[in-house]
Amino acid sequence: MLKRDSDFCVHYKSENPVFYNVYVCPQCGYGFTDNFKPPSDEEKEKIKTAIDPTEDLCGPRSVEKAITAYQTALRCALLGGERDTIIAGLYLHLAWFNRFRKDRDEELKFLERAMEYYEKAIGSDRNLEDVATIFYLIGEISNRLGDDRKAVKFFAHIVHDKEINNPNIIRMARERWQEIRGAR
Repeated sequence: MLKRDSDFCVHYKSENPVFYNVYVCPQCGYGFTDNFKPPSDEEKEKIKTAIDPTEDLCGPRSVEKAITAYQTALRCALLGGERDTIIAGLYLHLAWFNRFRKDRDEELKFLERAMEYYEKAIGSDRNLEDVATIFYLIGEISNRLGDDRKAVKFFAHIVHDKEINNPNIIRMARERWQEIRGAR
């Protein structure tokens, strides 16, 4: 590992293991992660007609192949009605991969979509596993998209909410909040 960005994007010296967090079936083209729920028969039919397994993604993956794999999983997640946090995570990874490619426009496009789905999750999913991390990511993504006011709002919420007891996230939120205030 070379470094970790403030939105948890990890840069590696050589092969990036994150490229392989999505699996794609070489026969049917179904893309998924370990967190996907098994698709219903109806979802399988929708996915089968929408996905074209044209590229074998079972071997080594370049950043371009990783993008293809994640986009495939994203289509399957959207068609299969996966939880908003899973969809948000796929968009966030696609933003990171475009960061590696130095494609700023695509990175920002995917960051916007990730934030949209993280916000949907906090508004609708009552069974979120790690609310503090989601709040942190919304703050961090907001900052990366140039909305410092929104970023500060989410970081401040993390710092002041007595129900959040994740010391690492609280520390990171406090640091990012201070960085934003210092840059003004």
